[in-house]
Formats: sequence, structure tokens, C-alpha cells
Amino acid sequence: MSLSTRVVLILATFAGAFAATAQTVPADLTLTPLNLPGVAQPIAFAQPNDGSGRLFVVSRSGNIYIYRSGTNTVDATPYLTVPVSTSGEQGLLGIALHPDFASNGRFYVQHTRAAGGGNIGSSADQLTVEYTASPPTANSVDPLTRRVLVTIGDMASNHNGGALQFGPDGFLYISMGDGGPQNNPHGFAQCLWRKPADSNPANCASGTAPNYFLLGKILRIDVDGTTPNASAEMCGTATGQTAQYRIPVDNPHVGTSSTCDEIYHTGMRNPFRFSFDRDNGDMLVGDVGQGTWEEVDLIPFGAGPQNLGWSVCEGRQTFSGGAVDSCAFGTLPILNYNHGSVAPASGKCSITGGYRYRGPITEFQGMIVYADYCSREIFFGKPDGASPSGFSATRWATGPTAPILAAGGPIGFGEDLDGNLYLATQSSGAFRFTSITGNGSIFRDSFE
Repeated sequence: MSLSTRVVLILATFAGAFAATAQTVPADLTLTPLNLPGVAQPIAFAQPNDGSGRLFVVSRSGNIYIYRSGTNTVDATPYLTVPVSTSGEQGLLGIALHPDFASNGRFYVQHTRAAGGGNIGSSADQLTVEYTASPPTANSVDPLTRRVLVTIGDMASNHNGGALQFGPDGFLYISMGDGGPQNNPHGFAQCLWRKPADSNPANCASGTAPNYFLLGKILRIDVDGTTPNASAEMCGTATGQTAQYRIPVDNPHVGTSSTCDEIYHTGMRNPFRFSFDRDNGDMLVGDVGQGTWEEVDLIPFGAGPQNLGWSVCEGRQTFSGGAVDSCAFGTLPILNYNHGSVAPASGKCSITGGYRYRGPITEFQGMIVYADYCSREIFFGKPDGASPSGFSATRWATGPTAPILAAGGPIGFGEDLDGNLYLATQSSGAFRFTSITGNGSIFRDSFE
């Protein structure tokens, strides 16, 4: 038998095994804890593309730490300490590394303004801030490199959004919640302009101060330049001053009046976590519901700006009290679940999610991973042509009724450069999804 024939047969064998096991949950899938002594309330992760192998772990309390997977250790001294308020759901909520971090050292965090600042609204502002590591491989960051890009007034300590990611288009996307009040009484999620908290969701016009803006949205900005003499349509910065960012020319509200140019997607209650599919650029949004329904939204790459429906819809249901799959407004979720009690894990309340897995566990490839903060359940969304939405959900369990629960309230996910998936919990540390039998590095690393 020739060498080429053997290679073909080997590839065929592996391809057959891959096809047979793809998009299932490996039987030995495990949450392996990271050794993070002293790291309180981890919430987000990012790995720089600088060859250092470091993993940045964000703590909601304001610190960013360096975790070294090779030794399973964390540096005792924080990489950076960011001044934040941690009232309610506030804090240091997200991180995104510039695509050229290895050469420019720039990265971005989303956080709540610390006490003592001049806030726009009745609660602490939400800030998008740039820092620069010099050199990029440095293990600490000069806090004086801090540069505030976007400032958004808020009116409560909840529904802060807080995720930020660079999209496949190179622009920075930022999520913001609807301001916090139950039932969206002011209509912020659908309003494209500045408006007061007037208990009139039909109104979308400026009024008596304070006026709020950019709430219940996902924003899209260009961080690779500035804008002299910012117009009033750049809502996230001071009018007439130099904005520390630019507006992409194809943002949907560029060129119209009384609309904030930073807005890209609208109609969200609290898009607390979102991500981009590293394989195809699709956006996945976990939008936290109110009293009954939680949702996962998939926005295909290239689909353009979308309205996700809040507060006409909660999940796939008309808000409030609509029948299942009754909502015909905006972009419908691909997955949703209700807060109903399902023994032995009950009391669902808030989605944390999620990522579409693209890492080394071949059986796991293509599945969407998300979780519920209160019940601590972890769910997987599987591509399913028979489902009307294209995805069907399964709960991670050892049997029909025995869910595998996270050690603490799941509060954030992240991935590294190899696609390994991480889970942060509110009170019990951070974990990596691992599997020995399902590991398929042979396909990722060219038969290493």
C-alpha cells in the first residue's frame, strides 16, 4: 500500500469518526477549575495574540489578572486596577483586546464610573475606556494611559450591559442595558435619540434634564481614529469636543437627525454578554428577560442592523403574557427558555451567554453554550434543521432529570486563541471546559 493511499484511508477514518461524533456533548465533558487565589468575582477573559500564552482574567471588583495556564498560576500583582463602582450589578464588566494588540498594546474595558465623578443621570455612568500596555508583552499597565472614549448616563445599578468585543469588521461593539426600571416604562430600548425618564415610552425627544441615550442597544464604533468637533449626533461624547473615536460610515443612523450615530442594534433589555462566532462572524446575544423568558439571539454575519424586539417581545412571546412563539416583531431568538420550575434545578432568572464552541473538542464543535445565573444550569444549543429556529436546546445533565450545575452563579464566558471555552462564576471561581475523549487537536494542529 502506498503512503498516499494510507494517508487517504487515515483521513477517511478520522473524518468518519468526526462526522459520527460532531455536535454532541462528550460524556466526559468537565468544568476544570482554574487556580485563581485572590481573584474575586471573575467575569470576563481575553487572551492576547502576542505569543505570551497569558490569559487576562477580569474581576468585577476592578482588577485584571494574568493567568498562566502552563503552570496553572495567577500573578499576585494585578495587571491593571480600574477605578469602579460595584453597587448592584455595576463594576468592571468587560474587556476587548485590539486586533493589533501584539504591536500596539491597546485594549478596552467597560466599567461603571467610580464614586466622585460627575454623572449624567441619577446613577453612575457607564464608560468605555482604552488603556495601552507598553510594551505589549509587559505584565503591568500604566494607569495613566487611560483614555475615556464613550460615556453613557444611567439611572439604576442594574441592566448595565457591559460586554464589548471586536467584530470581524474590525470595529468595537459595546452592549448597554435599558436603564434598569422594570417593564421598560420610559421606552429607552426603542428610542434612537436623547430623552428623559418621562414614563412615556411613545416619546423619543429631548426634554427636561437629565436626558438618557444609547440604552438598550449594541453600539459600534471605530477606535482607530478621533473626530474633531463632535456633532450632537455622537451621543457618547461631548458635543463640540474631539471625540476619541469615529463613527463607521455604514452605521444605520449616520446622516439622519436626532438619532445617535453610535447605535447599531436596538431593542434589548440587558444584553449582558455577547460574542462573535470565530468561524463565520455571526453575533450571539444573551439578552436577559424580565419575569418569564430568557433568550439567545443569533445575528448572521452581514445581516446588518437588527431590532431584537424589547419591550414588545420577551423571548419569542409578546410582552407581557403572550402565548409561546406569538411575537412577530423584530429579530426572533433562536433559543429561549422560561423561568418555570424544573426539578431539581428551579428558579431560573437570568441568562448568561454565550459562545458557539469552536475549540479543540471535536464532538462539541458548533454547539452554543449558555447558562442561567440563578439555577446554575448550563445549556447547549445544537444546530437542528427540524427546529423552526434552526437550533434546539438541551440541558447538560447526567440523565433525564439530573442537571450538572456550575459551582456558583454563571456570570461570564470567554475563549482563548485556541477556542478553549471558559466559564466565570459569581462566587466560586473560573473554569475551563475540558474533555479527553472528545479532544480533536489532530484536526486543529495538523497532526501534531
